[in-house]
Amino acid sequence: MTTCLNSGHALQLKEQAMKIASVDKSKLAQNGKEYIDLVASGADWVARTKGDLYNLRENEKDGPFAKLPDPDFHAFVSSLQFANEGGVASGCYKYLMSSLTLTELFAVFERFGMSREYFSDSLEEKCVGGEWNFSFWNFCSSLCAHVKKV
Repeated sequence: MTTCLNSGHALQLKEQAMKIASVDKSKLAQNGKEYIDLVASGADWVARTKGDLYNLRENEKDGPFAKLPDPDFHAFVSSLQFANEGGVASGCYKYLMSSLTLTELFAVFERFGMSREYFSDSLEEKCVGGEWNFSFWNFCSSLCAHVKKV
């Protein structure tokens, strides 16, 4: 098991509203540190909450979220965990697989600010108690240690 983040690392995340704008592909995170930095930045094109995903689904008629059947979209969104002030930490991508092409699947994770490479590196991992564990159909970002405790 690998610890997601040093427990002493303080992450300052900014709460803000997402703009429905193009993904800035030049700023997609290539690794965990870049993802933490991107989420903490003022990038207003990054989806940080479940509400952002509902807005994307409603406003991007040609986007990947609009292509998902309602049950798959809701199951995907329900599976997601977010860091304390925003940014996706983990979830289950299984609900995307039957309706989206591989390119569209990557577009979903680009909306979170993840490059294809970074998303691929986070597959089959699930964050449990701040540590990554193997779990098929799941992903875990470098924000997993910052998930809201329920």
